[in-house]
Amino acid sequence: MSYTEINRYDSIPPHIIKGLTLCANGSTWADAAAAVGVKAPCLRKWYRDSRAEEFIESLVRENINVANNLLTSAAPRLADELIKIALDPKVKAYARTQAISESFKILRENVLEAEQRKQLQEIRRTLQAIEDGKAVDV
Repeated sequence: MSYTEINRYDSIPPHIIKGLTLCANGSTWADAAAAVGVKAPCLRKWYRDSRAEEFIESLVRENINVANNLLTSAAPRLADELIKIALDPKVKAYARTQAISESFKILRENVLEAEQRKQLQEIRRTLQAIEDGKAVDV
């Protein structure tokens, strides 16, 4: 998060921002509070404060984006590993069955997502045509 973004939350004391950031990144309440020189109940109180809500949400979104980027970049290697497990006769049958099941589940979800994307594109085209005043055949 940039300094400019943090400045938007200037009604929150800087040490509280640091404590909330530590919590959002996996620290316990006690550890985060100790790191910034307050007690855990004080930090929890700020967590529930409406002024901190937007800041916390932005931290959560940022963490989710980082995690998604990591998973996306590792997806080909993860798929290779899943296939190796599913096809390796040395792996226990229950683990192979689970890997095979997960593989088909992923394929099914990808097909469904592709279909949903196609339907959303069609809906967008239809809405755009309506906004442009064109006749629409639904």
